Formats: sequence, C-alpha cells, structure tokens
Amino acid sequence: MKIDSGNSNGTRALQDSAARTQQGDSAGAASAGAGTTSGASAATGAEGDANVSLSSLSSSLRSLAASGSADIDMDHVNAIKAALSNGTLQIDTSKIADGVLETARGLLKPTSAAN
Repeated sequence: MKIDSGNSNGTRALQDSAARTQQGDSAGAASAGAGTTSGASAATGAEGDANVSLSSLSSSLRSLAASGSADIDMDHVNAIKAALSNGTLQIDTSKIADGVLETARGLLKPTSAAN
C-alpha cells in the first residue's frame, strides 16, 4: 500500500470525521442530561443511554479504595525488607512446597460440572 503524503484530501476527510464525532459527543451529552428524568424510555432509547445504580457494597468498596487502606500489612512488609537486607530472613521451604502441592491438587481436582 502506497501512502501519498501530499494528498490533502485524506487529511481533510480525517478532520471532518473528527469534527462530526465531537459534535455527536456534545449533542449526546446534552440529550443525556436532559433525558435523565424521562425514565425507562430513555434507558432503552436510540442513543444508548442507560441508568445504572450501584449497591451500598460497591460504594463501600470505592470509599475503602480511595481512603488508601489496603490489605497489605506495611509493618510486616518492612520487617521482611529489613530481614532481607540484614541477611536474617529464614524461609521455610516445606511451607512453600506444601502450598504449591495444595494449589496443584486444587487445580487437578475434577469438578462435578465437567461431566
């Protein structure tokens, strides 16, 4: 495929397409703002608008994520880092092996729905 860099018609077509897209987006946003009170008919309209409501659990999870509280115990992480840098970290390889074997058993276990 040969691309002609001197062809301004292709560039113009792209600019026109981008302008139409932007006009369509702004018109869709305006109609979405105006149609929020029209109920179920707006949710299934030709514009593809939909109303979504989140559960209280979702709101709780979002607030937890925003607050910065995490499932990671940073004190424990810092203790492991210190032990690594000091050379005093002791790793129980039998625990690691047991965990790998348990995972493999779980993956190889036949499920009742596979019949």
